Amino acid sequence: MLNAVAMVGLNVMTASSVHAQEEFPPPPPDFGDFDTPSAPPGNGTLPTGNHGGAAAGASDGKKGVSLTTNQKQKFSQANVEDISNENFPETIESFDFPNVEITDVIKAISELTGKNFIIDPGVRGKITIIAPSKITVAEAYKAFLSALAINGFTVVPSGSFLKVKSGRNAQRDNIETYSGSYYPNTDQMITRIIHLKHISADQVNKDLRILPSKDGEMNVYQQTNSIIISDWGANIDRVMKIINQLDVPGFDEQLEVVRIRYAKAKDIADLVDKIVNKGQGTNRGGVGVTGGFGGGAPRFSRPGGSTSQQGNSFFMAIPDDRTNSLIIVGNKSGIVRVKKLIGQLDFKPSEADGGGVFVYYVKNGEAKKIAAVLQGVSKDAAPKTTPGAGQPPPFFAPPLGMEGADTKSSGAVFSGEVKITADESTNSLIITAGKGDYETVMNLLNKIDIPRDQVFVEAIIMEMSAGDGFGFKPSYYNFASDNGIARQSFSGGLKVDEVINPLAGVGTVLGFGSGKDVELTIGNTKQKVPSLIGLINLLKKTTKANILSRPQILAMDNQEALIQVGDKVVTSATQSTSPQGVTVTTPVLEEALIELKLKPFINPTSKAVRMEIDQSVKQPSAGVSTPKAFQDNTQPLATRKIKTFIVVDDGDTAVLGGLIKDRETEEIVKVPLLGDLPILGWLFKSKETNKEKVNMLVFITPKIIRSGDDSKQIISKKIEQRVGFIKAQGGVDAYGEVMDEIRTKTTLKPKAAAAPVDDNAPGTDTE
Repeated sequence: MLNAVAMVGLNVMTASSVHAQEEFPPPPPDFGDFDTPSAPPGNGTLPTGNHGGAAAGASDGKKGVSLTTNQKQKFSQANVEDISNENFPETIESFDFPNVEITDVIKAISELTGKNFIIDPGVRGKITIIAPSKITVAEAYKAFLSALAINGFTVVPSGSFLKVKSGRNAQRDNIETYSGSYYPNTDQMITRIIHLKHISADQVNKDLRILPSKDGEMNVYQQTNSIIISDWGANIDRVMKIINQLDVPGFDEQLEVVRIRYAKAKDIADLVDKIVNKGQGTNRGGVGVTGGFGGGAPRFSRPGGSTSQQGNSFFMAIPDDRTNSLIIVGNKSGIVRVKKLIGQLDFKPSEADGGGVFVYYVKNGEAKKIAAVLQGVSKDAAPKTTPGAGQPPPFFAPPLGMEGADTKSSGAVFSGEVKITADESTNSLIITAGKGDYETVMNLLNKIDIPRDQVFVEAIIMEMSAGDGFGFKPSYYNFASDNGIARQSFSGGLKVDEVINPLAGVGTVLGFGSGKDVELTIGNTKQKVPSLIGLINLLKKTTKANILSRPQILAMDNQEALIQVGDKVVTSATQSTSPQGVTVTTPVLEEALIELKLKPFINPTSKAVRMEIDQSVKQPSAGVSTPKAFQDNTQPLATRKIKTFIVVDDGDTAVLGGLIKDRETEEIVKVPLLGDLPILGWLFKSKETNKEKVNMLVFITPKIIRSGDDSKQIISKKIEQRVGFIKAQGGVDAYGEVMDEIRTKTTLKPKAAAAPVDDNAPGTDTE
């Protein structure tokens, strides 16, 4: 170190202004001839004097013994790092340059050391160096470099010369570059390459960028994780001392691949993230990432938050789905900690707890339809993560002191991927999912794969003609209410013409479902009818009623059912002539059908049934006039159809009507034998043609079947009706034994009486 006090000042101004503002002291006395043989060797003491700043006397600011020619040659060829007191111990008594032009000081140093200088035109100003005590020539040269540095100048080697120029421009010149462990601690501008081993060069540059001087510059070379700094050697030494304290083992990044044996690599990575970082992911380190000197790599502190010169442990876990492995990037401490945590999480689960492939046999529905529903649910309920605005997708562990990305969960139902496939041959579902997701799927299946209610529908399709004083008028039935049918209770009485002509009231839903008798008024006489069958029998006796069909069908809830009854009849014929001249008549067949198509919808909270009904009757028409030329070959078909929605309570009967047609009948009254005589027979017979309007009515009675007992009740009822029919006909049941066996199986067992409740028993609410 210098054993003198150097005070340097810069005063850049013209010569005229300097003389105008201050008066310089007289030139210093002659320091003597350094080459005089009589000069004392080594530490010759020269008399001190009043040292001044005239340009002519600048070289007089040094007192002592000058270097020999060989020493000057050695000094001029020495690099700045070789200029030391050990290599150049020669001393001078003083080294004073008060307020002297820089160029004069450079000249004096050149004479003292033998170095050659090239001065940049921009090098101007004055400096002051005060060193009244004895110093070595090496220390004098370092003081000269310091004086230049304070004024923003430095020397740049150029062959056997040193270029004196500004420090800012010298960075782009041939300044000395050092990359090893040694570098000169001087005030000469140099470039130092610092190779970092354990910390990130980006982070060092970010956190220490304020340390270089105003003329210095610090840059990063990421490929080798290095810092390139150009500055005064002394300032670089200060930066190096700080970096040496930071670049210590503990943050050196390593890579290790850990094979996951029993779990999914992604699941393990997520668990590690949740356990260590509370689920707050972060970005990979780099420019713009806050944190310590760990290169921005995610990390977590040691237990208890303890730190040391070794640095904190950190890691980053990346799942590889192809190999089911975790790629762990981090320091040794972080990798050890993660591997220990993985060992505790990656274990072989029990058969009951593990996920995998499961088979579920559908009990009540269709596997294909249920699979489609569940696949839609799994697709919509898959986990989704949305990174914060303006941020890339997060990694799994945040750096110490780093804010993670804004991660928002979509509230997913399933934690992982769920795949559901239907096997139609076995009506089963093949489910691929983790244990938790499989339990979620099973909860859904328990709610949708349930026995579906059924509806037993009885229908009576009949025709009734006008007449017999019942006031029948041509009409049609219109469902006027919002739910598809007008409803009315007839427990207080019902007129027959209200059944035949539904528009006589506001609607026709009979009251048999309540279990009470329905009272009918026939003319002025009232009569009670206990059931729909009784009503039909009454109508047959009191009106011209004709039952076309009594279809009965069992339909599943929300499932379409169809019943058809009919024949194929000849409606027309086609004639063609063969090549041999033979006329061939080909009949044209069409189906004469009575068809009932319905789709019930059972209200799960009540006894109401909404039904979509499509009923049609297609019969040969006797009332349609046919041209005489076609009467022998043509039989037209008449079609009547009802399509509607109705709502009926369980056991009630809805009446659909209004399908009216004209029917023409002929009645011939004659005297036997005589009436058959040609021409004269008309004297003994009469012919009467009657025309009447016929209305077709459809009685619909649904019965909800929710349990086996409901089904047994219907079977028992049908057996009783069959037995009653056989008895009414006076016949013998040929299948009596079989029917008795069925009756025994379907007999409902009486329900056990409820046990009496002891009001005084403990825990009984007697309120």
